[in-house]
Amino acid sequence: MPPVMPSRSDHVTSSRFERRLPGGKHDLIFKVAFGSDGAAARVFRVSRMTIWRWRHEQAAIPKRVLDDLRSSLQTKVEEARAAQNEFDNFLKLPAKPPCPLSGCCAGLHRKTKKIPTTPEEWAALD
Repeated sequence: MPPVMPSRSDHVTSSRFERRLPGGKHDLIFKVAFGSDGAAARVFRVSRMTIWRWRHEQAAIPKRVLDDLRSSLQTKVEEARAAQNEFDNFLKLPAKPPCPLSGCCAGLHRKTKKIPTTPEEWAALD
């Protein structure tokens, strides 16, 4: 019987989707505020590399950028709260009744679905 080769748990080459560098200290701030380095670069009219340097604290973030980040984050927080309130209001609404049947099925009635609640009803399904 040939010897079994042990499997390796670690790969020699890393996945192309794996992050090569650790995340910057300000990654989350820029991600939430703008979504990507390119979007932030367009807003501030700088290169994506400059945004990367700001995120990784390789260069000081200018005061005007910090002010814009603060206002942008505040706007995102307000939008998220409004969306959460709207979703909560949607969940509080009663379920809509089914649409009336049309065409050849107009005279028929839908049967209401009965969900089993007791062990006997569950056993009857099998």
